[in-house]
Amino acid sequence: MFIAIPFEGRVRTLIRSSFVLAKRLSETTYNLSGDAFQMTQVTAEQALVFPDEVSLEEGAELTDELLMQALPLESFISVSAEEALPNVLGLLLRTAAADGRISDEELLSVQPALEGRNWRANVAVQVGDVFAYKGVLWRCIQAHTTQGGWQPDKTPALWHRVEVVAEGTVRIWATGIDYVAGDEVAYPDAEGKLYVCQQAHTSQAGWEPPGVPALWSPANGSRQENPPVAEMGV
Repeated sequence: MFIAIPFEGRVRTLIRSSFVLAKRLSETTYNLSGDAFQMTQVTAEQALVFPDEVSLEEGAELTDELLMQALPLESFISVSAEEALPNVLGLLLRTAAADGRISDEELLSVQPALEGRNWRANVAVQVGDVFAYKGVLWRCIQAHTTQGGWQPDKTPALWHRVEVVAEGTVRIWATGIDYVAGDEVAYPDAEGKLYVCQQAHTSQAGWEPPGVPALWSPANGSRQENPPVAEMGV
């Protein structure tokens, strides 16, 4: 295969290698290596990989047709078994989580094994996919391609926060939570008024309990003095 180093729309340098290995450093940068080269902290725009069958030479113009034949650096990423385990486990859990055959409590029991399967932008995710974000597990509830601004804690229509709340614990209302009829929450904080969920829904900004009587009604009776509180915000 060929590794082309572009400059001003043309191939400045062309490297021939029998293999390419890539290691991700961040969302956009990689270390690349082969039998005849090593590159550090390069982006997909700084190093283009082409298969052997592509006719290429130094100085050639990088036309749109030629660029379409470049191979994604993602396909050359090599990982150790330890690094691969969280993603393999995530794929195994996907169908069970999507079908409801695994509970939030069971997902939390394997959370340590999912460390390293972190949410990031530009990833195609399916219903049931589980990722970690800000130390919390999130389950995808709508297939999409992740992008900046669509972080799990900001998109309750796309992600469900994996959680288990002990019986008798007062939860603080938060967005991105799957509530069912009968759930009780405090709003806006632990000292706030108690509300009871009237119908199942996934909470989101603008659906705060005081403003949506179709979803929440004030709880009857007095509050337990100093009940335990489950912090739901991120």
